[in-house]
Amino acid sequence: MRGFTAIGMTLSLFLMSCSGGGGSQNTLTIWESYNDEEHAVFMKIVEKYQQKNPGITIEVQRVPFQGMEQKVLTALAAGMPPDLARVDYAFVATLAAKHAAVPILPEDLGTLAAELLQAPLESNRIRDTLYGLPDQTTCILLFYNRDLFQRFGIEGPPRTWDEFVAIGKKLTHPDQGIYAFGMRNSLWWTFPFFFSFGARFLSPDRSRCELDSPEGIQAFTFKVSLYRQHRIEAGAWKPGAVSPDVGFVNGKYAMILSGPWAIKQLQQMHLNFGIAPVPAGPAGSRTTIGGTNMVILNPKKKAEALKFLKFLLSPEVQAFWANELGQVPVNRKAFAAVDTVRHPFLPVIMRAMDTAVPRPPLANYGAIELAANAEMDLALQGKKSPAQALHDAVRRINELLKEHP
Repeated sequence: MRGFTAIGMTLSLFLMSCSGGGGSQNTLTIWESYNDEEHAVFMKIVEKYQQKNPGITIEVQRVPFQGMEQKVLTALAAGMPPDLARVDYAFVATLAAKHAAVPILPEDLGTLAAELLQAPLESNRIRDTLYGLPDQTTCILLFYNRDLFQRFGIEGPPRTWDEFVAIGKKLTHPDQGIYAFGMRNSLWWTFPFFFSFGARFLSPDRSRCELDSPEGIQAFTFKVSLYRQHRIEAGAWKPGAVSPDVGFVNGKYAMILSGPWAIKQLQQMHLNFGIAPVPAGPAGSRTTIGGTNMVILNPKKKAEALKFLKFLLSPEVQAFWANELGQVPVNRKAFAAVDTVRHPFLPVIMRAMDTAVPRPPLANYGAIELAANAEMDLALQGKKSPAQALHDAVRRINELLKEHP
């Protein structure tokens, strides 16, 4: 591991506007969108790989995260895509639908597939075929304000949704502008509710949405009740309201759902907070995932790209990534090498990943999310019952699924 930090930077960064693949067989082009800190670590990994493989030259181009999808699509249309690209995991299905992402077969991965966290890996699977591999993963967790918990005599975070309501009533003091919970109301942020109650997003054959199952209705009814019946949620989902993140920092919301990406900023603000798994429902504690995947876009460089990806996702490299950045490694074998003293929040995140559930990759997921969000908002406003809102959302989602079967 010491070799990673002692490596000098000798790479050239190719920053041409569309420097695609297709060059020498010994050259691998990678487009990535990491932040500055992540990029520095990634470049150390790339340099180490080149030291181990002196006949390979890796050309790395940084692309803004928000601009990656359009840049990739433009490069594909011009016939000049990179060999590898780091993309949001929701974009993998779009690339697969366009026959742009190179399939990754079981024989390509060998034992690596069993080592990787399964939820991030499955975010790449379409019709039983993988079209990418996870390089970075996140999940939804419960964040809680330790100072508010101590102030109102609460020892620790809720382990179940029933405890969440009971604790929430002790934490809610509208006269002081303090509420137990500030929530978001989008489909992705509601998945932990659905999954912890045992609901499925899609049927096993992925032909229809099943969120209006009895389990789904129970889950969404519970979420709505936090605002409308129990009154422990602040209405943070309303347009113009104090957002969950701002309310949490300001001490107005004692608990929010957020992700690992928020930890560093909260630490820098010296907020006294803790994190815990999503409270358990009838199906246990469940979270959902976000993150990015590496996709191979040049079939002529598949072998070279796979060799680099296997190195990137190896236990040693993933442990280095985790310890340098405080991020969960995507290879489970790296867990034992994580420095939990330096990164005390990582054990909670790693434990949450054991029961994480990915949403199926769908090329038109953005439209599906918008359709669901509109109906769920009506339920929170009291204009529809939770059951009717879900029935209407599912009807709209199923219409969209027919457009992209």
